[in-house]
Amino acid sequence: MVGPASLDAWGVAMGWGRTATYSHGLRLRRAGLVEWCPRSRGEGALVYASRAGVRACGVSAAVVARAPMVVSWRHCDASAWTAAWLTARGRGMVGPREMLLRREWRGELYWHERGESRRRGHRPDLAGRLPDGRLLPIEVELTGKSAARLNAVLQLHAGWVAAGRSPAVMYVCADEQLAERVRTAGHAAGLSIEQGTLRVELLGKIQREAIDAARDERGAGR
Repeated sequence: MVGPASLDAWGVAMGWGRTATYSHGLRLRRAGLVEWCPRSRGEGALVYASRAGVRACGVSAAVVARAPMVVSWRHCDASAWTAAWLTARGRGMVGPREMLLRREWRGELYWHERGESRRRGHRPDLAGRLPDGRLLPIEVELTGKSAARLNAVLQLHAGWVAAGRSPAVMYVCADEQLAERVRTAGHAAGLSIEQGTLRVELLGKIQREAIDAARDERGAGR
C-alpha cells in the first residue's frame, strides 16, 4: 500500500499488530521510505510511501508529491481500508496511486447540472483482482454527489461492463443513505445487484471484516 493510509489500515494490510505497525513505521520513516501526515489529535497519522519508498516497492504508482490536504483525509483513509480489506482476504489489487497511472481505466463523464453541460475525466478509486484475474473497479462514496454526476459515473461503469472491460462495479459507501442512492442510480443505469454487476458495501463493514481477516491470519500463523 503506497498511498496515504491510517497506521491501523496499513497494519491490517501488512498483517501486523498495532505495536509492530508503529515499530515498522518508525523504522521505515527513519530510512526515508515513508512520510507521515499528522492529523487531528486522536486520529493518528496518515502514512504513505516516499519517492524512494515507491521505487523500493517496485510498483508503477504516482508518488504523493505533498502531504494530503485535510479535505482528502477521510477519502484517503476509506480507500486504504478498502485496500486493506482486499489484502487481508488474500485478494490482489490495484491501489489508488497505481490506478492514477492506468490509462485504460480513465473514462469521460458527461452530465448536465445547474443549467450547464459538464465534462470531467474519471477513474475508479482502486480495483480488486478477482480469482479469474479480472479487475473489479471500486468506487469509495463518502459524500453525496449530485444525482446527475452520480448517474454519469454509473453509466460509465455500465458501459465498461457492457463492453466486457469489467465484470461489475463495487461501491463502498459511508452510510446506508448513500448506499441506497447508489443502488437506485445503478439499477437505472442498467447495473444489477441480482445479476452481479453491482455490489454495494458499507465502509464500517469493510473495516470490521478487514480487521477480522487480519486477526485470523495472524492467529493461523502462530
